[in-house]
Amino acid sequence: MKFGTIQRKMFGTAVGAYSIVTDRENYDSQITLTDYEAEIVLSHFGKNNIHVGNVKSNLTLSKKHFRLFPSGKPISLNLVFPKANKTELRLYISKAAGYKPKGDDVWFIFVKDGDIWIGSMPEQIWRYDSSMMKHDDSDEFYQRSVNDNDKIRIQKSKERDSYARDPRIAIRRMKMAGFKCEFDPAHQLFISRFSHQPYLEAHHLIPVGLQSDFKRSLDTVNNVFCLCPYCHRAVHHAEEKHARKILKALVEIRPVVLDSFSLTVNDLLSLYSVEVID
Repeated sequence: MKFGTIQRKMFGTAVGAYSIVTDRENYDSQITLTDYEAEIVLSHFGKNNIHVGNVKSNLTLSKKHFRLFPSGKPISLNLVFPKANKTELRLYISKAAGYKPKGDDVWFIFVKDGDIWIGSMPEQIWRYDSSMMKHDDSDEFYQRSVNDNDKIRIQKSKERDSYARDPRIAIRRMKMAGFKCEFDPAHQLFISRFSHQPYLEAHHLIPVGLQSDFKRSLDTVNNVFCLCPYCHRAVHHAEEKHARKILKALVEIRPVVLDSFSLTVNDLLSLYSVEVID
């Protein structure tokens, strides 16, 4: 998969790709590069500089140099076209060479400052690190200001909120939604002691913590969805399958949100680190 917004932030480059290492690839000590992975490698080394045939028939040309993430340590791995028609590009992984990701690890490759980097990590850590890139410490204060519905707190929230979210936009969306959870209007809500309305939380479908990556404001009525506390926490913390279900349902409610930012559903899932990694 091609690097998205989150990975570009993590690694400081847009030229990168990642995928899951299968148990068979680990066992055979070889990874078949596909799609954008192959594009990156061929662009960096040059197609004519990749050996065609088995490694032993040309050890010098088969050997390619990488930097290992995150240390930057130089390592050498064999990379060849095993077949004459050049339809398959194969990278040989090796513990002795310093790179042998486990089955079900996420392996990644990227180009930065003229160097080609390679690395891997357990899928759980990959998703956690990706989700932390958009972590928002001020969200609790923001949710409180929305439900307090008080002008003083709204002003204080604007001063404190590093992403300059306006609680009045969220309040407007809640009124439009009839103070019901937009994922499932049947979800029971308690009454806020401060606003005296059903308690909901405002959720920006495109995370407002990524505002610097978008020219248009993310704090809009269209991008804000009203969710019950359970659904809101599920989007951020539930297992990937459950979070994907909620996110896809929200997109179906207002597809204009993704359209206006030229994003696909898969792009959105990647922003939450719940995409299906092939």
